[in-house]
Amino acid sequence: MSIRDIENAKLLKREGERLGRDGLSQRIDNLVLDFAKKYPEGNYREGIMLAGRLHAIYLATDKNDYWREVADRGFMAEMSELHRFIKPEEPKKCQ
Repeated sequence: MSIRDIENAKLLKREGERLGRDGLSQRIDNLVLDFAKKYPEGNYREGIMLAGRLHAIYLATDKNDYWREVADRGFMAEMSELHRFIKPEEPKKCQ
């Protein structure tokens, strides 16, 4: 683990403690709802960026906390579902 990774982990732990479950949940709600409002049809780049933001919040949860347990259940559910996802065919563009 690099020094930068350790610094990031410490920062996220502090922020997780500061915000607590309620604050982390509110932040998630804000991020997801803002994304849905700005990109009702979706947006690949911004969707991946949102995933990164949500990952940071996940890392800010305490490893021994119920919220981490809930997040891990969601992670495992997606591990199970991801291989079933079928990418919709994009319409061919006229030239």
